[in-house]
Amino acid sequence: MAESPNLALGYNSTYELFDSPLMQAIRRESYGEDIGQYSWVTAAELREHLQSLKLTEQSRVLDFGCGPCGPLTFIAKNVGCQLVGVDLSAQALAVGAARAKRMEVSSLIELHQADGNSALPVRAGFDAVVSFDVILHLQDRATILKRFSSLLKPSGKILLTDAGVVTGAISNEEFALRSVNGFTQFVPPGFNEKILESCSFKILSITDRTDGLLHNASGRIRARSAHAEELIKIEGPEKFHEQQRYLETVVKLSERKALSRMVYLAEWSTR
Repeated sequence: MAESPNLALGYNSTYELFDSPLMQAIRRESYGEDIGQYSWVTAAELREHLQSLKLTEQSRVLDFGCGPCGPLTFIAKNVGCQLVGVDLSAQALAVGAARAKRMEVSSLIELHQADGNSALPVRAGFDAVVSFDVILHLQDRATILKRFSSLLKPSGKILLTDAGVVTGAISNEEFALRSVNGFTQFVPPGFNEKILESCSFKILSITDRTDGLLHNASGRIRARSAHAEELIKIEGPEKFHEQQRYLETVVKLSERKALSRMVYLAEWSTR
């Protein structure tokens, strides 16, 4: 993730055992296909995104909030292009670097530790920027989208997902439970579109992926429940039950379409 320090610290315990047999099993049972992800994106969805972005071996891509580099290494392996990953968590990047080495794609990947709310330590000239389920954890998404526009080539594309679009009634208790992992900013429909357009992005498509999030969250609950004894030893009973309540809240909000996960594909133009 590339968000507040408190949020990054909250994920570090997960990253420490991220590629253990237990965590791999939980990801397989949750997502169906383990690509080392720690967001709501699946391998099937990511393959669709690659088609939309039209990446080639000559492309250069920024993965903002890359975490442990699951999608980033997946893209490297499947496309063979150059990728740059940015994340706040040094622990996540260490896991990602090890993963890239195992997959023999280290030569294609450059990793940087940075707070996404500040300037990014990367050079411009990207063909695409991707960011999976990170934007809702940023304090000022308008500023980072402006930074993306300065990093992209003309006609470069941005693909980002936001799992915090409010599309129904939500109680204060539900907001609190949905935010247990750190700073979380929920926005109304049209909010992201307005910011993208103000940053000279032409929106190419907006897709509702809430059903996929619902499927993943339900899968995580089942997988974590099946491995509860092992997870409680690692997380402790309080943290384990907190995460279960978090996932149950995600399911409830998704089932009644009160909180939606939207995917935005846009193109940057100098006009």
